[in-house]
Amino acid sequence: MRARLLQARPIGVNYLSSGVNLVVAGTARGVGHRYAAGITLGKPGSCPERPVLLIALYDNSASVTGGNDPIGQRFLEVSIAIIRVGRRCYCGKDLVATLHFDTPTSGDLQPISITKPHQRDIRRSLATPPDGAGISCLGPSLLVALALAHRHPNHHPVLVVLSDFELFDDYLGQLIAFPGDVHAVVLRASPPAVLEGAPDIRVTPVDYASRPGTVARAVFAGLTTGRPGARVLPATDLAQPTTR
Repeated sequence: MRARLLQARPIGVNYLSSGVNLVVAGTARGVGHRYAAGITLGKPGSCPERPVLLIALYDNSASVTGGNDPIGQRFLEVSIAIIRVGRRCYCGKDLVATLHFDTPTSGDLQPISITKPHQRDIRRSLATPPDGAGISCLGPSLLVALALAHRHPNHHPVLVVLSDFELFDDYLGQLIAFPGDVHAVVLRASPPAVLEGAPDIRVTPVDYASRPGTVARAVFAGLTTGRPGARVLPATDLAQPTTR
């Protein structure tokens, strides 16, 4: 049976091996404790007049999986950013959705509040889905993201794509035209020239030598869009990696 699209409670994921279970209710546990505790992202500010819908698209192809660098810890870093902002979300209207490139998968998550009662479901979606093939195609998840944005007209849509952008399809034009903010987190590769040249696209290159928190900072920036008093820590102020 095919996985149902955007189910609220993904199943069948080994969270212990994925590392996502290391962050629970705002505190880091297990081997990820020091990693998470050393990441400072800035000030989340207060709830905005127009809430945010952050849609994150994950490339789980072999070229971007594994490792102890920020790329290998990308799910953990995303979780850290969501928890940090979720602590200061008192309206309950800011939403996050998870889509994997292989969508539909058991790891997809429909838009859900970032507040504490919903963070367990969010963490469950932050892992490589067992029923995903690891495709290098942006199109399927981007089309779903566009549909989600249109279904939430009262939210400000923010799209974060975590990929090496070594794609087998050509949807970068549609990505640039997305009706909202777009953050391209480029993993272990050079950013495509068309994205670097797009004035409304934020591009964050991430490689083995990137500072811990680089991925989290990109997501934090997306989630704090329009939040009064929010401040994103400059990338140069992220802590230097201690080991590689």
